[in-house]
Amino acid sequence: MKGRLTLWAVAAGLTVAFVGLSLRFMDPFPPNRIVLATGQPGGAYDGFGREYQSRLAREGMRVELRRTAGSVENLERLLRGEVDVAFVQGGTYPLVKDPDGRLRGMAALYHEPLWIFYRGKPVTDDLRGLAGRRIAIGAPGSGTEAIARALLEGLGLPATGPNLLALPNADARGQLEAGGIDAAFFVSSYRDANVAALLRRPDVHLLDFRRDVAFSGNFRYLSALRISPGLLDLKADLPREPVTVMAPAALLVCRETLHPRAVEQILSVAQVVHGTGSLLDPPGRFPTRNGVDVPLHVAADSYLARGESFLSRVLPYWALRWVIQLRVLLLPLVAIWVPLFKILPWLLRWRGNRVLERHYALLRDGEASVAAAAGPEALRTEITRLEALRGQIEGLTRRLSLPHQRDVYQCRLHIALVLNEARDRLSRTGGAPP
Repeated sequence: MKGRLTLWAVAAGLTVAFVGLSLRFMDPFPPNRIVLATGQPGGAYDGFGREYQSRLAREGMRVELRRTAGSVENLERLLRGEVDVAFVQGGTYPLVKDPDGRLRGMAALYHEPLWIFYRGKPVTDDLRGLAGRRIAIGAPGSGTEAIARALLEGLGLPATGPNLLALPNADARGQLEAGGIDAAFFVSSYRDANVAALLRRPDVHLLDFRRDVAFSGNFRYLSALRISPGLLDLKADLPREPVTVMAPAALLVCRETLHPRAVEQILSVAQVVHGTGSLLDPPGRFPTRNGVDVPLHVAADSYLARGESFLSRVLPYWALRWVIQLRVLLLPLVAIWVPLFKILPWLLRWRGNRVLERHYALLRDGEASVAAAAGPEALRTEITRLEALRGQIEGLTRRLSLPHQRDVYQCRLHIALVLNEARDRLSRTGGAPP
């Protein structure tokens, strides 16, 4: 009984150890909740964040949204571990310090044009006409601010100073409409209400990038988008003239530790939301790895190259979580208990044989002692030992398994045989039985 309890205890200990190792080295459980950093209220990131939240909730993943100033703040929050996923403007990753490589790109989602609106005399894309004028360059920590300062510096213009105002998009639009500033940078979707409102104002002009090849060559994260007249609003004929704008890609970025199945689920939603294209992006172009300037997450790389894994394709996310949890728990059980049940009969047979062999060895020694006994007193001592041995063997009938019972009864017969021989010798020597 004690041996069996020891065997079960060892098996239970191995199971616990195996489960612990599985949790440590296999995939941890996919999360049922993530925190998504979006952007300024009313902006494109904010709108897409709500759409992701709604679609992921149907799959069993709860999404908590965090509104921020924009891309740079989103990257910093990712590095601090405050959020799990974020919308980020292409070209802003080099602005944060990530020496340990904790951030991973998931996909480029759509082109996010740079709109430069200004008042007054025509301005070319060298921006020298804006020198000395008041310019809104986006909220502090936003991708708009980052690209505005990079362009001004690249063109040899001051990237800091009292005339460069870090304003959120809504404030920049209001001041530009009121004449409080002379120009404003916006990096946002054409669906952005601030961009749409400024396109309709006859006293505000949109900068046309005529040297688009030069800009895309010097700023690798920028692509040229040519917008035909009337494309953005056919009824209002906006824009009224063909215009070229430069556009970084809007990216999804996450922490390196985000579970691969969660990455797949988020990208499957991105495929639905952005895969159909838009007025500026053809269908099927996004999501893509092109334009992602952050090292790709392994799961994102696999998804963008080959599509969803089999389990993600056939199971909703909530069911997939249960399958992975059961896998982590069941594999150790299968690895430990199936072999255990296969070798258990062999172990029991081996243990029973050892016990019987030990008692037969005692019986052999007892028979030799009986044969060597010099007188009645020595015979009585050996008979007492043999009777004690018989009691032990009778106890084996309750301890050993059924296949060993025949051997136990054989041993009892042999004990009786040796005892009878000892008693016969004692009677022949005239001694009384013990």
